[in-house]
Amino acid sequence: MNPMPFFRPVHAAQWQGRCRPRARVMRAARWCGALLLVATAGAAELGEVFKIDFGPASSCAPGYLANDGGDADPRFLWKGHVSTRDRGGDDLVNRTFVEGRAADFCAGVDNGDYELTLTLGDRNYAHGPFQVFVQDQLAIEKLTTKKNEFVTRTFSAHVADARLKLRFAPLTEGANFALTMLVVRGPKQLKDHSLYAEDAPAKTIPTPAELAAAGEPDPRKTLRAYCDWLLAHRTAEGLLEQNSTEWYRTSYPLRTLLAGYHIFGERKYLDAVTACLDKLVGEQLPNSAWSSGCRNRPVADRTAEEVEKAIKGTTNTADVGSISTCLAVAYPYVDDRRKRIYRAALQRYADNYAAQWQLPSGGFTNGRWQGLDMTTPYSVATGTQGMSFCALYAITGDPRYLRIAERAAGFLLDNWLEDGRPVHHHHQNATASPLKVTAFGDIYYYHEAILWVWHWTQDAALKARIARVYGWHIHGAQGLLQAREQGVWWPVSEPWGNSKSAAMPLVFLEYDRGMAPDREVHEAVARCVAFLCHPAWAERIGVLCPPDMPWGKFAMPATGFAGLTLAEVIEPGVIYLRTAQTAPSLPPATRAN
Repeated sequence: MNPMPFFRPVHAAQWQGRCRPRARVMRAARWCGALLLVATAGAAELGEVFKIDFGPASSCAPGYLANDGGDADPRFLWKGHVSTRDRGGDDLVNRTFVEGRAADFCAGVDNGDYELTLTLGDRNYAHGPFQVFVQDQLAIEKLTTKKNEFVTRTFSAHVADARLKLRFAPLTEGANFALTMLVVRGPKQLKDHSLYAEDAPAKTIPTPAELAAAGEPDPRKTLRAYCDWLLAHRTAEGLLEQNSTEWYRTSYPLRTLLAGYHIFGERKYLDAVTACLDKLVGEQLPNSAWSSGCRNRPVADRTAEEVEKAIKGTTNTADVGSISTCLAVAYPYVDDRRKRIYRAALQRYADNYAAQWQLPSGGFTNGRWQGLDMTTPYSVATGTQGMSFCALYAITGDPRYLRIAERAAGFLLDNWLEDGRPVHHHHQNATASPLKVTAFGDIYYYHEAILWVWHWTQDAALKARIARVYGWHIHGAQGLLQAREQGVWWPVSEPWGNSKSAAMPLVFLEYDRGMAPDREVHEAVARCVAFLCHPAWAERIGVLCPPDMPWGKFAMPATGFAGLTLAEVIEPGVIYLRTAQTAPSLPPATRAN
Protein backbone atom coordinates (compact mmCIF):
# COMPACT_ATOMS: atom_id res chain seq x y z
CA MET A 1 0.00 0.00 0.00
CA ASN A 2 1.39 3.39 -1.00
CA PRO A 3 1.19 6.09 1.71
CA MET A 4 1.63 8.93 -0.76
CA PRO A 5 -2.14 9.67 -1.16
CA PHE A 6 -2.10 10.64 2.51
CA PHE A 7 0.59 13.24 1.89
CA ARG A 8 0.14 16.70 0.43
CA PRO A 9 3.37 18.68 -0.12
CA VAL A 10 3.30 22.45 -0.02
CA HIS A 11 6.00 24.32 -1.95
CA ALA A 12 7.68 27.38 -0.49
CA ALA A 13 6.08 29.71 -3.03
CA GLN A 14 2.63 28.39 -2.14
CA TRP A 15 3.26 28.43 1.59
CA GLN A 16 4.66 31.89 2.21
CA GLY A 17 2.03 34.42 3.12
CA ARG A 18 -0.76 31.88 2.79
CA CYS A 19 -3.47 32.01 5.47
CA ARG A 20 -5.54 28.86 5.70
CA PRO A 21 -9.13 29.30 6.97
CA ARG A 22 -9.60 28.42 10.63
CA ALA A 23 -12.77 26.51 9.74
CA ARG A 24 -10.81 23.90 7.80
CA VAL A 25 -9.84 21.06 10.06
CA MET A 26 -7.36 18.25 9.85
CA ARG A 27 -8.99 15.31 8.17
CA ALA A 28 -8.23 11.82 6.87
CA ALA A 29 -7.52 8.92 9.16
CA ARG A 30 -4.03 8.11 10.29
CA TRP A 31 -2.22 5.83 7.88
CA CYS A 32 -0.63 3.11 10.01
CA GLY A 33 -0.75 5.56 12.90
CA ALA A 34 1.79 7.86 11.25
CA LEU A 35 1.04 10.31 8.42
CA LEU A 36 -2.03 12.53 8.20
CA LEU A 37 -3.31 14.59 5.30
CA VAL A 38 -2.49 18.23 5.99
CA ALA A 39 -5.68 20.15 5.48
CA THR A 40 -5.36 22.79 8.13
CA ALA A 41 -3.33 23.82 11.12
CA GLY A 42 -5.22 26.72 12.59
CA ALA A 43 -3.64 28.62 15.43
CA ALA A 44 -6.24 27.26 17.85
CA GLU A 45 -5.28 23.66 17.05
CA LEU A 46 -1.51 23.82 16.65
CA GLY A 47 1.13 26.05 18.14
CA GLU A 48 4.80 26.32 17.33
CA VAL A 49 6.74 23.71 19.28
CA PHE A 50 10.14 24.61 17.86
CA LYS A 51 11.82 25.75 14.69
CA ILE A 52 15.38 24.71 13.85
CA ASP A 53 17.99 26.33 11.68
CA PHE A 54 20.39 23.53 10.75
CA GLY A 55 24.08 24.29 10.37
CA PRO A 56 26.84 25.94 12.40
CA ALA A 57 25.49 27.45 15.61
CA SER A 58 27.51 30.62 14.99
CA SER A 59 25.33 31.42 11.95
CA CYS A 60 21.91 30.55 13.39
CA ALA A 61 19.06 32.77 12.20
CA PRO A 62 17.33 34.88 14.89
CA GLY A 63 14.34 33.17 16.46
CA TYR A 64 15.54 29.67 15.57
CA LEU A 65 17.22 26.91 17.53
CA ALA A 66 20.61 25.93 16.16
CA ASN A 67 21.37 22.31 15.35
CA ASP A 68 24.72 21.25 13.93
CA GLY A 69 24.31 17.50 14.30
CA GLY A 70 25.91 17.49 17.74
CA ASP A 71 24.62 16.66 21.19
CA ALA A 72 24.20 20.14 22.66
CA ASP A 73 20.42 19.78 23.08
CA PRO A 74 19.26 16.38 24.39
CA ARG A 75 15.79 16.84 22.85
CA PHE A 76 17.30 16.31 19.39
CA LEU A 77 19.25 13.31 18.16
CA TRP A 78 20.97 12.51 14.86
CA LYS A 79 21.79 8.88 14.13
CA GLY A 80 24.20 8.58 11.23
CA HIS A 81 26.72 11.26 10.39
CA VAL A 82 25.84 14.71 9.15
CA SER A 83 28.22 17.59 8.55
CA THR A 84 27.52 21.32 8.60
CA ARG A 85 27.96 23.96 5.94
CA ASP A 86 27.62 27.75 5.81
CA ARG A 87 27.50 29.22 2.31
CA GLY A 88 27.28 32.81 3.52
CA GLY A 89 24.95 35.47 2.15
CA ASP A 90 21.81 37.27 3.32
CA ASP A 91 19.45 34.29 3.50
CA LEU A 92 20.07 33.57 7.18
CA VAL A 93 18.07 30.34 7.23
CA ASN A 94 19.03 28.69 3.95
CA ARG A 95 22.69 29.73 3.91
CA THR A 96 23.41 27.04 6.52
CA PHE A 97 22.46 23.37 6.54
CA VAL A 98 23.41 19.87 7.57
CA GLU A 99 24.19 17.35 4.87
CA GLY A 100 24.62 13.62 4.92
CA ARG A 101 23.69 10.37 3.29
CA ALA A 102 21.64 7.91 5.32
CA ALA A 103 20.67 9.56 8.62
CA ASP A 104 17.81 9.80 11.11
CA PHE A 105 16.76 12.94 12.94
CA CYS A 106 14.64 12.51 16.07
CA ALA A 107 12.98 15.07 18.33
CA GLY A 108 11.61 14.33 21.78
CA VAL A 109 8.00 15.59 22.02
CA ASP A 110 4.75 14.88 23.83
CA ASN A 111 2.47 12.33 22.18
CA GLY A 112 -0.05 13.82 19.79
CA ASP A 113 -0.56 15.18 16.28
CA TYR A 114 2.03 17.45 14.66
CA GLU A 115 2.57 19.45 11.51
CA LEU A 116 6.08 19.55 10.06
CA THR A 117 7.55 21.97 7.52
CA LEU A 118 11.05 21.34 6.28
CA THR A 119 13.24 22.99 3.66
CA LEU A 120 15.99 21.23 1.72
CA GLY A 121 18.59 22.60 -0.68
CA ASP A 122 22.02 24.11 -1.15
CA ARG A 123 23.02 27.32 -2.88
CA ASN A 124 26.20 25.83 -4.34
CA TYR A 125 25.43 22.19 -5.20
CA ALA A 126 22.72 19.77 -6.27
CA HIS A 127 21.74 16.96 -3.90
CA GLY A 128 19.89 13.66 -4.24
CA PRO A 129 18.05 11.67 -5.25
CA PHE A 130 16.86 10.66 -1.80
CA GLN A 131 13.72 9.70 0.09
CA VAL A 132 12.29 11.12 3.30
CA PHE A 133 10.39 8.98 5.81
CA VAL A 134 8.31 10.32 8.68
CA GLN A 135 7.56 7.98 11.57
CA ASP A 136 9.02 5.22 9.34
CA GLN A 137 6.46 5.87 6.58
CA LEU A 138 7.40 7.20 3.16
CA ALA A 139 6.70 10.94 2.92
CA ILE A 140 8.81 12.06 -0.04
CA GLU A 141 9.26 9.31 -2.59
CA LYS A 142 12.09 10.82 -4.63
CA LEU A 143 13.70 14.24 -4.40
CA THR A 144 16.62 15.93 -6.11
CA THR A 145 17.41 19.55 -5.32
CA LYS A 146 19.27 21.48 -7.98
CA LYS A 147 22.01 24.01 -7.35
CA ASN A 148 20.51 27.06 -5.60
CA GLU A 149 17.10 25.37 -5.39
CA PHE A 150 15.27 25.20 -2.07
CA VAL A 151 12.27 22.90 -1.73
CA THR A 152 9.81 23.16 1.14
CA ARG A 153 7.42 20.38 2.11
CA THR A 154 4.72 20.32 4.79
CA PHE A 155 3.04 17.23 6.21
CA SER A 156 1.64 15.83 9.44
CA ALA A 157 2.58 13.04 11.79
CA HIS A 158 1.16 11.27 14.79
CA VAL A 159 3.53 10.61 17.70
CA ALA A 160 2.76 7.77 20.09
CA ASP A 161 6.18 7.07 21.63
CA ALA A 162 7.35 10.62 22.50
CA ARG A 163 9.68 10.59 19.48
CA LEU A 164 9.20 12.46 16.21
CA LYS A 165 11.39 10.83 13.56
CA LEU A 166 12.62 11.85 10.12
CA ARG A 167 14.74 9.48 8.06
CA PHE A 168 16.75 10.51 4.99
CA ALA A 169 17.72 7.67 2.67
CA PRO A 170 19.82 7.96 -0.54
CA LEU A 171 18.49 6.29 -3.69
CA THR A 172 21.83 6.02 -5.48
CA GLU A 173 25.40 5.48 -4.35
CA GLY A 174 26.93 8.74 -3.16
CA ALA A 175 23.62 10.64 -3.10
CA ASN A 176 23.09 12.94 -0.16
CA PHE A 177 20.64 15.47 1.25
CA ALA A 178 20.94 19.04 2.52
CA LEU A 179 18.47 20.08 5.24
CA THR A 180 18.27 23.78 6.08
CA MET A 181 15.20 24.23 8.28
CA LEU A 182 12.49 22.39 10.22
CA VAL A 183 9.42 23.90 11.87
CA VAL A 184 7.25 21.72 14.10
CA ARG A 185 3.77 22.77 15.18
CA GLY A 186 1.65 20.85 17.63
CA PRO A 187 0.19 20.75 21.13
CA LYS A 188 1.70 22.73 23.95
CA GLN A 189 4.47 20.63 25.46
CA LEU A 190 3.92 19.46 29.02
CA LYS A 191 7.46 18.18 29.61
CA ASP A 192 10.94 18.06 28.11
CA HIS A 193 12.01 14.78 26.53
CA SER A 194 15.67 13.85 26.57
CA LEU A 195 16.51 11.29 23.90
CA TYR A 196 19.85 10.21 25.26
CA ALA A 197 20.32 11.46 28.81
CA GLU A 198 21.18 7.97 30.02
CA ASP A 199 23.28 6.94 27.01
CA ALA A 200 25.42 10.02 26.38
CA PRO A 201 28.81 10.12 28.09
CA ALA A 202 29.24 12.59 30.91
CA LYS A 203 31.01 15.84 30.08
CA THR A 204 32.85 16.21 33.36
CA ILE A 205 36.56 15.61 33.89
CA PRO A 206 37.73 13.22 36.64
CA THR A 207 39.74 14.53 39.57
CA PRO A 208 43.31 13.38 40.31
CA ALA A 209 41.87 11.39 43.21
CA GLU A 210 39.51 9.56 40.86
CA LEU A 211 42.41 8.79 38.55
CA ALA A 212 44.39 7.34 41.41
CA ALA A 213 41.43 5.28 42.61
CA ALA A 214 41.07 3.68 39.16
CA GLY A 215 44.37 1.88 39.57
CA GLU A 216 47.47 1.68 37.41
CA PRO A 217 46.72 2.33 33.72
CA ASP A 218 47.72 -0.29 31.15
CA PRO A 219 48.64 1.45 27.87
CA ARG A 220 49.50 -1.81 26.08
CA LYS A 221 46.19 -3.46 26.89
CA THR A 222 44.32 -0.29 25.99
CA LEU A 223 46.14 0.19 22.67
CA ARG A 224 45.34 -3.38 21.66
CA ALA A 225 41.68 -2.76 22.51
CA TYR A 226 41.74 0.40 20.37
CA CYS A 227 43.22 -1.46 17.42
CA ASP A 228 40.75 -4.33 17.64
CA TRP A 229 37.83 -1.89 17.95
CA LEU A 230 38.98 -0.03 14.84
CA LEU A 231 39.13 -3.28 12.85
CA ALA A 232 35.65 -4.22 14.02
CA HIS A 233 34.25 -0.91 12.78
CA ARG A 234 35.74 -0.83 9.27
CA THR A 235 33.33 -0.10 6.44
CA ALA A 236 32.62 -2.51 3.61
CA GLU A 237 35.01 -0.42 1.49
CA GLY A 238 37.78 -0.91 4.05
CA LEU A 239 37.79 2.66 5.35
CA LEU A 240 38.51 3.28 9.02
CA GLU A 241 35.67 5.80 9.34
CA GLN A 242 31.94 5.09 9.16
CA ASN A 243 30.70 8.67 8.97
CA SER A 244 32.71 10.12 6.14
CA THR A 245 34.71 9.15 3.06
CA GLU A 246 37.23 11.93 3.69
CA TRP A 247 40.69 10.38 3.60
CA TYR A 248 42.06 12.43 6.48
CA ARG A 249 39.61 10.86 8.94
CA THR A 250 40.80 7.37 8.05
CA SER A 251 44.47 8.34 8.29
CA TYR A 252 44.75 8.46 12.08
CA PRO A 253 43.20 5.02 12.66
CA LEU A 254 45.59 3.73 9.97
CA ARG A 255 48.60 5.13 11.82
CA THR A 256 47.39 3.63 15.09
CA LEU A 257 47.03 0.23 13.44
CA LEU A 258 50.57 0.52 12.07
CA ALA A 259 51.86 1.34 15.54
CA GLY A 260 49.85 -1.58 16.89
CA TYR A 261 51.41 -3.84 14.26
CA HIS A 262 54.88 -2.68 15.22
CA ILE A 263 54.26 -3.24 18.93
CA PHE A 264 52.14 -6.41 18.90
CA GLY A 265 53.02 -8.04 15.57
CA GLU A 266 49.36 -8.66 14.68
CA ARG A 267 49.29 -9.19 10.91
CA LYS A 268 45.58 -8.34 10.72
CA TYR A 269 46.43 -4.74 11.62
CA LEU A 270 48.84 -4.43 8.70
CA ASP A 271 46.45 -6.15 6.29
CA ALA A 272 43.76 -3.59 7.08
CA VAL A 273 46.22 -0.77 6.43
CA THR A 274 47.52 -2.10 3.11
CA ALA A 275 44.00 -2.78 1.83
CA CYS A 276 43.20 0.89 2.39
CA LEU A 277 46.50 2.30 1.09
CA ASP A 278 46.37 0.12 -2.03
CA LYS A 279 43.01 1.75 -2.71
CA LEU A 280 44.55 5.18 -2.12
CA VAL A 281 47.36 4.54 -4.60
CA GLY A 282 44.84 3.47 -7.22
CA GLU A 283 43.00 6.77 -6.81
CA GLN A 284 46.03 9.00 -7.43
CA LEU A 285 45.09 11.42 -10.19
CA PRO A 286 47.10 12.06 -13.38
CA ASN A 287 48.36 15.37 -11.92
CA SER A 288 49.72 13.34 -8.95
CA ALA A 289 47.15 14.78 -6.51
CA TRP A 290 44.45 12.96 -4.59
CA SER A 291 40.86 13.99 -4.06
CA SER A 292 40.14 14.78 -0.43
CA GLY A 293 37.59 11.98 -0.31
CA CYS A 294 37.76 8.31 -1.21
CA ARG A 295 35.85 7.56 -4.42
CA ASN A 296 36.16 3.77 -4.05
CA ARG A 297 37.01 3.58 -7.74
CA PRO A 298 40.53 3.54 -9.16
CA VAL A 299 41.34 6.22 -11.68
CA ALA A 300 41.91 3.54 -14.30
CA ASP A 301 38.20 2.62 -14.13
CA ARG A 302 36.86 6.17 -14.49
CA THR A 303 35.90 8.09 -17.59
CA ALA A 304 38.00 11.02 -18.80
CA GLU A 305 35.20 13.36 -17.71
CA GLU A 306 35.15 11.90 -14.21
CA VAL A 307 38.90 12.25 -13.87
CA GLU A 308 38.84 15.83 -15.10
CA LYS A 309 36.07 16.67 -12.62
CA ALA A 310 38.13 15.22 -9.78
CA ILE A 311 41.21 17.20 -10.79
CA LYS A 312 39.18 20.42 -10.88
CA GLY A 313 37.39 19.67 -7.60
CA THR A 314 38.95 19.45 -4.12
CA THR A 315 42.50 18.13 -3.85
CA ASN A 316 43.30 20.28 -0.86
CA THR A 317 46.66 20.01 0.82
CA ALA A 318 45.33 20.06 4.39
CA ASP A 319 43.25 16.89 4.16
CA VAL A 320 45.48 15.00 1.77
CA GLY A 321 48.64 15.69 3.77
CA SER A 322 47.24 13.51 6.54
CA ILE A 323 46.64 10.45 4.37
CA SER A 324 49.75 10.84 2.19
CA THR A 325 51.85 10.56 5.35
CA CYS A 326 50.46 7.06 5.89
CA LEU A 327 52.26 5.83 2.78
CA ALA A 328 55.57 6.70 4.44
CA VAL A 329 54.57 5.38 7.87
CA ALA A 330 53.58 2.04 6.31
CA TYR A 331 56.76 1.82 4.23
CA PRO A 332 59.01 -0.01 6.75
CA TYR A 333 56.42 -2.75 7.30
CA VAL A 334 55.27 -3.69 3.80
CA ASP A 335 56.76 -6.06 1.23
CA ASP A 336 59.26 -4.86 -1.37
CA ARG A 337 56.66 -4.43 -4.11
CA ARG A 338 54.52 -2.17 -1.97
CA LYS A 339 57.63 -0.31 -0.78
CA ARG A 340 58.31 0.71 -4.39
CA ILE A 341 54.69 1.58 -5.10
CA TYR A 342 54.06 3.58 -1.92
CA ARG A 343 57.29 5.53 -2.09
CA ALA A 344 56.82 6.34 -5.79
CA ALA A 345 53.24 7.53 -5.21
CA LEU A 346 54.28 9.77 -2.32
CA GLN A 347 57.22 11.21 -4.25
CA ARG A 348 54.99 11.97 -7.24
CA TYR A 349 52.57 13.75 -4.95
CA ALA A 350 55.31 15.73 -3.21
CA ASP A 351 57.27 16.70 -6.33
CA ASN A 352 54.51 17.22 -8.89
CA TYR A 353 51.71 18.60 -6.77
CA ALA A 354 52.20 19.45 -3.09
CA ALA A 355 55.49 21.39 -3.22
CA GLN A 356 54.05 24.09 -5.48
CA TRP A 357 51.70 25.24 -2.73
CA GLN A 358 54.43 26.24 -0.27
CA LEU A 359 54.81 30.02 -0.06
CA PRO A 360 58.08 31.94 0.49
CA SER A 361 57.05 32.27 4.16
CA GLY A 362 57.16 28.51 4.55
CA GLY A 363 53.40 28.28 4.96
CA PHE A 364 51.29 26.14 2.64
CA THR A 365 48.06 27.19 1.01
CA ASN A 366 45.16 24.75 0.96
CA GLY A 367 45.88 23.84 -2.67
CA ARG A 368 42.79 23.35 -4.78
CA TRP A 369 39.60 23.59 -2.74
CA GLN A 370 36.10 23.38 -4.24
CA GLY A 371 37.46 24.23 -7.67
CA LEU A 372 39.52 27.23 -6.58
CA ASP A 373 43.27 27.56 -6.13
CA MET A 374 43.99 28.92 -2.67
CA THR A 375 46.64 31.64 -2.47
CA THR A 376 47.00 32.48 1.23
CA PRO A 377 48.74 30.43 3.94
CA TYR A 378 46.64 27.94 5.87
CA SER A 379 48.02 26.78 9.21
CA VAL A 380 46.40 23.35 9.07
CA ALA A 381 47.73 22.63 5.58
CA THR A 382 51.16 23.80 6.72
CA GLY A 383 51.02 21.30 9.56
CA THR A 384 49.93 18.27 7.56
CA GLN A 385 52.22 19.00 4.62
CA GLY A 386 55.18 19.62 6.93
CA MET A 387 54.51 16.18 8.40
CA SER A 388 54.11 14.54 4.98
CA PHE A 389 57.37 15.96 3.63
CA CYS A 390 59.23 15.05 6.82
CA ALA A 391 57.90 11.49 6.65
CA LEU A 392 59.01 11.29 3.02
CA TYR A 393 62.46 12.41 4.09
CA ALA A 394 62.47 9.66 6.72
CA ILE A 395 62.07 6.92 4.08
CA THR A 396 64.20 8.47 1.30
CA GLY A 397 66.90 10.49 3.07
CA ASP A 398 66.48 13.23 0.45
CA PRO A 399 67.32 16.54 2.21
CA ARG A 400 65.05 18.52 -0.12
CA TYR A 401 62.03 17.12 1.66
CA LEU A 402 63.40 17.86 5.11
CA ARG A 403 64.08 21.49 4.15
CA ILE A 404 60.47 21.91 3.04
CA ALA A 405 59.28 20.42 6.34
CA GLU A 406 61.63 22.64 8.36
CA ARG A 407 60.35 25.75 6.61
CA ALA A 408 56.75 24.70 7.32
CA ALA A 409 57.53 24.22 10.99
CA GLY A 410 59.33 27.56 11.05
CA PHE A 411 56.23 29.31 9.70
CA LEU A 412 54.11 27.83 12.47
CA LEU A 413 56.65 28.74 15.15
CA ASP A 414 56.78 32.31 13.85
CA ASN A 415 53.06 32.61 14.51
CA TRP A 416 52.90 31.92 18.25
CA LEU A 417 52.28 34.18 21.23
CA GLU A 418 54.20 33.98 24.49
CA ASP A 419 50.94 33.50 26.43
CA GLY A 420 50.70 30.07 24.78
CA ARG A 421 48.27 30.74 21.94
CA PRO A 422 49.10 30.09 18.28
CA VAL A 423 48.07 32.51 15.56
CA HIS A 424 45.82 30.78 13.05
CA HIS A 425 45.87 31.53 9.32
CA HIS A 426 42.55 30.72 7.68
CA HIS A 427 42.38 28.77 4.45
CA GLN A 428 40.12 31.08 2.42
CA ASN A 429 41.36 34.55 3.27
CA ALA A 430 44.38 36.47 4.46
CA THR A 431 43.18 37.00 8.02
CA ALA A 432 45.07 35.62 10.99
CA SER A 433 44.03 35.58 14.63
CA PRO A 434 45.06 33.88 17.90
CA LEU A 435 43.26 30.71 18.90
CA LYS A 436 42.47 29.46 22.36
CA VAL A 437 44.79 26.56 23.12
CA THR A 438 41.72 24.33 23.39
CA ALA A 439 40.86 24.87 19.69
CA PHE A 440 42.22 21.40 19.04
CA GLY A 441 40.31 20.95 15.79
CA ASP A 442 42.92 23.18 14.16
CA ILE A 443 45.83 23.32 16.60
CA TYR A 444 46.59 19.61 16.71
CA TYR A 445 47.72 19.74 13.09
CA TYR A 446 50.34 22.37 13.83
CA HIS A 447 52.01 19.82 16.08
CA GLU A 448 52.06 17.24 13.30
CA ALA A 449 54.71 19.26 11.46
CA ILE A 450 56.53 20.54 14.53
CA LEU A 451 56.89 17.19 16.28
CA TRP A 452 57.98 15.33 13.14
CA VAL A 453 60.59 18.00 12.48
CA TRP A 454 61.71 17.87 16.12
CA HIS A 455 62.48 14.18 15.66
CA TRP A 456 64.30 14.50 12.32
CA THR A 457 65.98 17.89 12.02
CA GLN A 458 69.70 18.33 12.65
CA ASP A 459 69.28 22.10 12.98
CA ALA A 460 70.10 22.88 16.63
CA ALA A 461 68.75 26.42 16.36
CA LEU A 462 65.41 25.14 15.04
CA LYS A 463 65.16 22.59 17.84
CA ALA A 464 65.83 25.36 20.35
CA ARG A 465 62.99 27.42 18.82
CA ILE A 466 60.64 24.46 19.09
CA ALA A 467 61.52 23.97 22.76
CA ARG A 468 61.02 27.69 23.47
CA VAL A 469 57.62 27.90 21.75
CA TYR A 470 56.47 24.68 23.40
CA GLY A 471 57.41 26.22 26.72
CA TRP A 472 55.04 29.09 25.94
CA HIS A 473 52.35 26.73 24.70
CA ILE A 474 52.50 24.58 27.81
CA HIS A 475 53.35 27.01 30.62
CA GLY A 476 51.95 30.27 29.23
CA ALA A 477 49.24 32.25 30.99
CA GLN A 478 46.77 30.87 28.44
CA GLY A 479 48.66 27.64 27.83
CA LEU A 480 47.77 23.96 27.92
CA LEU A 481 48.39 23.43 31.63
CA GLN A 482 46.21 26.36 32.63
CA ALA A 483 43.39 25.31 30.30
CA ARG A 484 42.83 21.92 31.94
CA GLU A 485 39.92 21.09 34.22
CA GLN A 486 40.76 19.44 37.52
CA GLY A 487 44.39 19.60 36.44
CA VAL A 488 43.73 16.46 34.37
CA TRP A 489 42.21 17.06 30.91
CA TRP A 490 40.72 19.85 28.85
CA PRO A 491 37.00 20.76 28.87
CA VAL A 492 34.78 18.48 26.82
CA SER A 493 33.36 20.47 23.92
CA GLU A 494 32.20 19.42 20.43
CA PRO A 495 33.09 16.04 18.86
CA TRP A 496 35.45 17.41 16.18
CA GLY A 497 37.69 19.16 18.67
CA ASN A 498 37.28 16.46 21.32
CA SER A 499 38.62 13.81 18.94
CA LYS A 500 41.88 15.65 18.35
CA SER A 501 42.38 16.40 22.02
CA ALA A 502 43.19 12.69 22.36
CA ALA A 503 46.55 13.30 20.66
CA MET A 504 47.41 16.57 22.41
CA PRO A 505 49.24 14.76 25.25
CA LEU A 506 51.98 14.18 22.66
CA VAL A 507 53.00 17.80 23.23
CA PHE A 508 53.51 17.13 26.94
CA LEU A 509 55.21 13.82 26.21
CA GLU A 510 57.86 15.15 23.82
CA TYR A 511 58.49 18.25 25.92
CA ASP A 512 59.01 16.10 29.00
CA ARG A 513 61.28 13.62 27.22
CA GLY A 514 63.64 15.88 25.40
CA MET A 515 62.96 19.61 25.50
CA ALA A 516 62.72 20.91 29.06
CA PRO A 517 61.43 18.24 31.45
CA ASP A 518 59.87 19.30 34.71
CA ARG A 519 57.71 17.74 37.40
CA GLU A 520 54.45 19.44 36.39
CA VAL A 521 54.65 18.28 32.77
CA HIS A 522 55.72 14.79 33.81
CA GLU A 523 52.67 14.60 36.06
CA ALA A 524 50.46 15.91 33.24
CA VAL A 525 51.63 13.05 31.01
CA ALA A 526 50.74 10.48 33.65
CA ARG A 527 47.27 11.94 34.16
CA CYS A 528 46.57 12.06 30.42
CA VAL A 529 47.59 8.42 30.02
CA ALA A 530 45.33 7.39 32.90
CA PHE A 531 42.45 9.33 31.32
CA LEU A 532 42.87 7.60 27.95
CA CYS A 533 43.22 4.14 29.51
CA HIS A 534 39.88 4.35 31.33
CA PRO A 535 36.95 3.75 28.91
CA ALA A 536 34.40 5.69 30.95
CA TRP A 537 36.58 8.79 30.69
CA ALA A 538 38.00 8.33 27.20
CA GLU A 539 34.51 7.96 25.73
CA ARG A 540 33.79 11.53 26.85
CA ILE A 541 35.99 12.71 23.99
CA GLY A 542 34.58 10.17 21.53
CA VAL A 543 37.00 7.25 21.98
CA LEU A 544 35.30 3.87 21.40
CA CYS A 545 31.86 5.51 21.20
CA PRO A 546 29.09 4.22 18.88
CA PRO A 547 29.84 5.97 15.56
CA ASP A 548 26.14 6.46 14.76
CA MET A 549 25.48 8.62 17.83
CA PRO A 550 26.09 12.40 17.93
CA TRP A 551 28.85 12.12 20.52
CA GLY A 552 30.45 9.34 18.46
CA LYS A 553 30.41 10.89 15.01
CA PHE A 554 34.21 11.29 15.26
CA ALA A 555 34.67 8.11 17.30
CA MET A 556 36.99 6.39 14.83
CA PRO A 557 39.32 9.37 14.36
CA ALA A 558 39.20 9.95 18.13
CA THR A 559 40.28 6.37 18.76
CA GLY A 560 43.03 6.80 16.19
CA PHE A 561 44.30 9.97 17.84
CA ALA A 562 44.23 8.32 21.26
CA GLY A 563 46.09 5.33 19.87
CA LEU A 564 48.93 7.55 18.65
CA THR A 565 49.39 8.90 22.16
CA LEU A 566 49.46 5.47 23.79
CA ALA A 567 51.75 3.98 21.14
CA GLU A 568 54.26 6.76 21.72
CA VAL A 569 54.06 6.18 25.48
CA ILE A 570 54.78 2.48 24.95
CA GLU A 571 57.60 2.83 22.43
CA PRO A 572 59.15 6.31 22.05
CA GLY A 573 59.55 7.40 18.43
CA VAL A 574 57.31 4.74 16.93
CA ILE A 575 54.76 7.14 15.42
CA TYR A 576 57.55 9.29 13.90
CA LEU A 577 59.41 6.42 12.19
CA ARG A 578 62.27 6.72 14.65
CA THR A 579 62.06 3.07 15.70
CA ALA A 580 60.33 1.57 12.70
CA GLN A 581 63.38 1.95 10.46
CA THR A 582 65.19 -0.79 12.36
CA ALA A 583 62.16 -3.07 12.66
CA PRO A 584 61.77 -6.07 10.34
CA SER A 585 59.39 -5.55 7.44
CA LEU A 586 57.09 -8.27 8.75
CA PRO A 587 57.26 -8.49 12.54
CA PRO A 588 56.51 -12.06 13.64
CA ALA A 589 53.17 -12.74 15.25
CA THR A 590 55.07 -14.14 18.22
CA ARG A 591 56.48 -10.76 19.18
CA ALA A 592 55.98 -10.24 22.90
CA ASN A 593 52.64 -8.79 23.86
